[in-house]
Amino acid sequence: MRNRWMRWTAAGGACAGVVAAGAATVWYTQGDAQGHTVADTSASMRISAADAGDASRYWTAKRMAAATPVDRAGGAASERRLTAQSVTQSKAFGGVPTIGALFFNNGQGDHFCTASVVQSSSQRLLITAAHCIHGGKGKKYATKVAFVPKYDRGKRPYGTWTAKMLLVDQRWITSTDPDLDFGFIALNDRSGKTIQKAVGYNRLAINQGVGKTVNVAGYPKIAFDPRDRPIYCRTKTAQQAKYQIRMDCTGFYGGTSGSPWLLNYSYTTQKGDINGVIGGFHGGGWTADRSFSAYFDKDVYNLRAAADKRA
Repeated sequence: MRNRWMRWTAAGGACAGVVAAGAATVWYTQGDAQGHTVADTSASMRISAADAGDASRYWTAKRMAAATPVDRAGGAASERRLTAQSVTQSKAFGGVPTIGALFFNNGQGDHFCTASVVQSSSQRLLITAAHCIHGGKGKKYATKVAFVPKYDRGKRPYGTWTAKMLLVDQRWITSTDPDLDFGFIALNDRSGKTIQKAVGYNRLAINQGVGKTVNVAGYPKIAFDPRDRPIYCRTKTAQQAKYQIRMDCTGFYGGTSGSPWLLNYSYTTQKGDINGVIGGFHGGGWTADRSFSAYFDKDVYNLRAAADKRA
C-alpha cells in the first residue's frame, strides 16, 4: 500500500481522511501542467511512429472482436453476483464520444479495457487503469495500444487512435500497488486533430470523499454480455479502504477495467468529472456487481501533470 501523507487539510490544520465531510474539490484545468511544480513519481514509455503505424494496421475488425479482457492484477470480475443486497442494474447504450475501448497486446495475447479522454493542455490524454498499460511488478508495458472512441458492436465512428506514450506511477511498476492502479496514455493526432478536439473531454476531479453519485460506463466481456455494447450505471460511491472506493452495479465484467467514474455527469453534454477508474482492489473487483477504484487525490493529479508535459 502507498505510504502517503493526506492530501487535504481541514481548516484547523488537522488531516482529514477519505470520507471527510466538506473535502476540498480540485479540478484540472488547461495550463495547470505548466503552472505547478509537482513531485514526479512517474514512469513512461514512448512509442515510435513506426510502431504506432504497426498498431494501426494490426487492429483489424476481426482482431478487435476476438480480443479478451486483460487479467486483472489480484482478481477478475466473473459471473459471481452479490446476493445480500439490492444492486443497481446497468443498462446497455450506444456509448459516448469521450469513452471508448482500449485495445492492446500484453505479450500473452490481444486484450481490451476501457479508457476515457481527460482534459489536458496537450489535448492528447486518456486515463485508464494502470494494469491496462503495464502489468505491474516483474511485467512490461503493453504494446500495439489503440483507442476506439464510442466503440459499439464493431463500429468505429471516430476511427482508431494510436498511442505515442504510456505512463504509470513508478510505484505501480515496482510493487503493483492497488492504490496506484491508474495511468495515462498520450495519443497521436489523427487527420490533423487531437483526440480532445475530435471528441471532447471530461475533467479530472480529486479529493471528493465518498457517498457521491457517479455515472460509470465501460465495455464488458462479450461472453457474459453478448450484446457487445457499452454499458452505463448511475450509482453512489462508498469507502472500501483508506485509499479505495467502491460502487455496486450489475454487469461490470472483465473489459470494464479503466471505466471512468463521472461526477456531475450531464446527459445533455455527455460529459462529467472523472473521480475514479475501475481498478485497484482485486484489480477492480472479483464480482461483476461490485467494482473498485483507487481513491483520486494528489497522486493522480501529479501523474496527469507529468503525462501532459511529455505528451
